[in-house]
Amino acid sequence: MTQYDRRLSDKLLVAFDQACDQNLVAVAELLLRALEMTLTREGGPKSVDKRQDLGPVIAAYARLKELQDTTAKRS
Repeated sequence: MTQYDRRLSDKLLVAFDQACDQNLVAVAELLLRALEMTLTREGGPKSVDKRQDLGPVIAAYARLKELQDTTAKRS
């Protein structure tokens, strides 16, 4: 079995930040949805992703909203 250095959710957050930095709203939305799926699907006592601090996840939602608002104002 392959060992991974980082949780999938961490990698998705990094990719999400990159998509936001590049103003790729649709990609950022998909990555945030994938993050949701990862965190909810793998939850529970036997969870691989034992994230205690949801601050970065909450911040991602705020960042996406800001990006969407900025993009809408440009249109």
